[in-house]
Amino acid sequence: MMKTSDYPMKSSFERRLHGYASMVLCMLLYTLLSLGTYAQPPNLKPGFDASECEDIFKLNFAFLDTVRTNEFLGFVDGYTIHYRSASVGLDNSADLWIRQDSTVVIMLRGTTANMGSILEDFYCAMVPAQGTITLGQDKTFDYQLADDPRAAVHAGFLIGFAYLAQDLRPLIDELYARGYRGYLIGGHSQGGAISYYVSAWLMQLRKKGIYRDIHVKTYASAPPKMGNMYFAYDYDNANRSQWSFSIVNTADPIPEMPFTTQQVDIDMNEPNPILNLMQRFDDLPLFKRLVLKSAFKKMRRKAKQSSDAYQKYLGRYLGDIIHRSLPEMKLPQVVPTTYFVRPGVPIVLSANAAYGDYFKDAPKYFHHGVDPYRFLLRQYYGSLPAFVPMAEEYK
Repeated sequence: MMKTSDYPMKSSFERRLHGYASMVLCMLLYTLLSLGTYAQPPNLKPGFDASECEDIFKLNFAFLDTVRTNEFLGFVDGYTIHYRSASVGLDNSADLWIRQDSTVVIMLRGTTANMGSILEDFYCAMVPAQGTITLGQDKTFDYQLADDPRAAVHAGFLIGFAYLAQDLRPLIDELYARGYRGYLIGGHSQGGAISYYVSAWLMQLRKKGIYRDIHVKTYASAPPKMGNMYFAYDYDNANRSQWSFSIVNTADPIPEMPFTTQQVDIDMNEPNPILNLMQRFDDLPLFKRLVLKSAFKKMRRKAKQSSDAYQKYLGRYLGDIIHRSLPEMKLPQVVPTTYFVRPGVPIVLSANAAYGDYFKDAPKYFHHGVDPYRFLLRQYYGSLPAFVPMAEEYK
């Protein structure tokens, strides 16, 4: 049997190496323990999930309760409120929830009765999808929502987004540092429009390596149109038809807004056959040439006049009114277009006979409410439990 003295003595280098290895192992174990269950791969799955969408509908209902703030215990099974923002910008607010599978859920509030919130909806100027907004004295916000330099977005919703993003960014930084990697974005109406901005913003930050390994998924219900075609192209390409959904009740007028006008000179790719029509007319007989050229010029002129009027009244005029309440806020230069579209994979909830029967005594503008959307969701996705109005479910 060997004596202790028979074992080879470790050199001072080996002892130091062993000490360093032990220290690194302890630090690694401490990091893993401090992250706990949160350092998990994101549990978000691609594709539309009716149950997940139903949860988002229900979480919208929390915005109607302005008293309980950070409580909401058991409000929706599996979700815990983490943060509620103050009212910022044009009466915008957001809730952060943590789902039991460690998914961060960011909910954006829709239009309120506040005049600033209503003006946000109608401020239909378009501005570039990347740039800098001045929010206050010595306070700017750099944003990028698309790669395409032609992409433009609705100015009113951009204002609401910018103030919310400034508020939410430190919280998202903290959650990311703690290991949260799945981010589910939702909102109804105005909140649905802003949810596109938030998800586009997070995806751009991911591309820049700031949140390099996050997954982002979006459910925008009853969303108005909020960007031009080039923004929609950019956004939908980034989501690969799997991660962002536009849920629309076919009886709801809000997703049909704002009004839109497409101009040949501004809103179409070049070269295109429409712009070359005038040259083709030169080969026609005189009378046909004169008639067709006159008609084409008139249509082109009318489209421009319509867009100019839109930009004047729902752009510059409303912009002046908004600047009275936010005098230090300054947007980038306006883009001269009113070609509004809505991105995201459409989830179309067609109003059917059962819908008409159930809501036959409902108020005039009920189609835009969350409950009508929840009712229709069950008409087309049978895996959900029977419909109960949220006011009854959360008495």
